[in-house]
Amino acid sequence: LVNASQQEVDQTLDDLHAILDIPKDQTCPLRLHHPSFRDFLFNKERCGDSKFQVDEKQAHQTLVDYCIQLMSTSLKQDVCRQEAPGTLVANIKNSQIEQCLPPEVRYACLYWVQHLQKSDAQLCDEDQVHQFLQVHLLHWLEIQS
Repeated sequence: LVNASQQEVDQTLDDLHAILDIPKDQTCPLRLHHPSFRDFLFNKERCGDSKFQVDEKQAHQTLVDYCIQLMSTSLKQDVCRQEAPGTLVANIKNSQIEQCLPPEVRYACLYWVQHLQKSDAQLCDEDQVHQFLQVHLLHWLEIQS
């Protein structure tokens, strides 16, 4: 759903309402009605149909790829235009942060490392993580401050 239009996302979520708890507030996360459904999708023995099976490590790697792509196109020096080096995110108005960093970028900044860990990817010189960090490490750290 990452590259889908808002209409496609809304339709897909509507189709999945039987298994997903979809909050009215679009900033809240989606949740499965039954957490055991997640276990079912990740377990090849329990989920006999390969169309529904999910490779957990590959799913996390896909999320890493999208997070890095999104951060690479969104992060830059002084992304919130404070023009005051050393300004902490805590000292910036929430409305300004929300304007400069949409929810998907904030998610990517917060969770890409966790997805990377869960993907069990082997890091090496010149891979996408290395290239991202070479260019955007300070920009990412600025968001974390």
